[in-house]
Amino acid sequence: MTRSIRRRLQWWYGAVYAVSLIVFGCLVYWRADRDVHERATLQAIATVQYLDVSLRGIRPHVARPGERAPSEDFTNHSVDPFPSDFVLGPLPPELQFRPRPLPGPRMGPSDQPFGRPEGSRDERRPDHPGARSLTDRANDFQQAGRPDGNEPNDRPPVDRMEFAIWKSDGSILTQSDGPRVEEFLPATMPVATRPGPEVTRTRRLLNVVRRGPHGSTILVMRPMDHDLQRLHHFGFQILGLASLTLVIGIAGGWWVSGRMIKPIQQISNTASEISVANLDRRIETKDLDQELVPLASVLNQTFERLEQSFGQLTQFTADASHELRTPLAVIQSQVELALSQTRTPESYQKTLATCLRSSERMRSLVDGLLLLARTDAERLDLRPEEIDLRNSVEDAVMQLEGKATLAGVELVCHVPDDSVLILSDARFIGQIPMNLIDNAIQHTPTGGKVSVGVTLSEGSATLTVADTGCGISSEHLPHIFERFYRVDTARSRANGGSGLGLAICKSLVEAQGGSIHCVSELGKGSTFTVKWPACTSAQSIEGNQS
Repeated sequence: MTRSIRRRLQWWYGAVYAVSLIVFGCLVYWRADRDVHERATLQAIATVQYLDVSLRGIRPHVARPGERAPSEDFTNHSVDPFPSDFVLGPLPPELQFRPRPLPGPRMGPSDQPFGRPEGSRDERRPDHPGARSLTDRANDFQQAGRPDGNEPNDRPPVDRMEFAIWKSDGSILTQSDGPRVEEFLPATMPVATRPGPEVTRTRRLLNVVRRGPHGSTILVMRPMDHDLQRLHHFGFQILGLASLTLVIGIAGGWWVSGRMIKPIQQISNTASEISVANLDRRIETKDLDQELVPLASVLNQTFERLEQSFGQLTQFTADASHELRTPLAVIQSQVELALSQTRTPESYQKTLATCLRSSERMRSLVDGLLLLARTDAERLDLRPEEIDLRNSVEDAVMQLEGKATLAGVELVCHVPDDSVLILSDARFIGQIPMNLIDNAIQHTPTGGKVSVGVTLSEGSATLTVADTGCGISSEHLPHIFERFYRVDTARSRANGGSGLGLAICKSLVEAQGGSIHCVSELGKGSTFTVKWPACTSAQSIEGNQS
């Protein structure tokens, strides 16, 4: 199955985006759930505190002379053991309960104090007929959540708190008259272990217990049904919004990923258009993103090297064909001339000598091409051994001394007294000084001088070949190690050069770990310098063992 960067990028983006939304939604839902329970807890605690403060404000009832003492049966509300002139203080603002207004014209906020019973001061006296008990006044504060209250019908339903107050003997002093009080009311009086409010909660109910005055126990029950319903509705809203956001994000990510890989597609299209007949095409980098510019630059450099390689290959094929065709043409013409008519033995010998020179030139050319091909393919079977560079240079000088004398060129060799050892292949090391010295003799006019030197310094063995010839111009200097490249084509052909000598030197030197370079000045001559790593004692032992 073909792998797609765009699909993988889209899957990773969608997965990270989905996980982010899930984590964010869970955090928001957890925070909302915590706020709901904290708000409900504060409301229940405030209600407990309100009831506790209200009970503490009740003065014990003292019987007047001739008045019957109140009954100890607190369940009989016709005999209220507490004074009836007790006034409920205002509820805390965080409570959602408000007193139910009396029938008749609706009063404004300034006409009726919040949480204070209606009527005059005399009506709030305990002996007044219109005085209202604590139960009635507390129930008035529970009417705001009722469906039949005078609240707007469009308000969402709220959870109505229920309460109950036990006396010290375990009997219920009073309780709210809500429809669910019996559902939430425990069978026995709860026990408060400490003076402050004690909160216990389940998923649907929150209870707050507090010790009240005169040995009483106050319990406020806060249902959570409507709050949880609204919380679940909020959760579904988060889920829907997260799903919609995820779909939009994935669609946007698919579009963005398409835009991101569009430059890659353009690079691919440009690369596919490049062929042997169209190697000059390049990738435009001015409109690419910063991350893709290095890739495009590397590809452009590759295409440039490819174009140069194809050009060199084409030129090499043409030059090699031309070089091979010349000796073949000479051999063919000499044989045809010899066969055209009967000749003397001397004429036949002269013809054979010409054919021999042409065949030797052709063999030399073929050997050079084969050597370069093996070097390029890294198939040159090198057999490194310890070799004294002085001996190889002196042998080359001795072989070319006669040629230098015939050309009227002075050939001078300077070698040190001590050995200059390098690790090299004896079969190829002699070709390097031979080609360099022969090339210097060819390009040095009569009366000139060719100096050959060998030195050892800083762990490197150096061969230097300097001439006083015509020199090489700066425009030709970078190309002198290319195959079949000639600075002076006519002069090289006249001297029998094939244009492979310097190329072979460079390939052999680099294959054996060395380096070669040329310094030349037009009209003053050229200097070729070749460096090899000098052979150490450890390398000598390894070379002898191999």
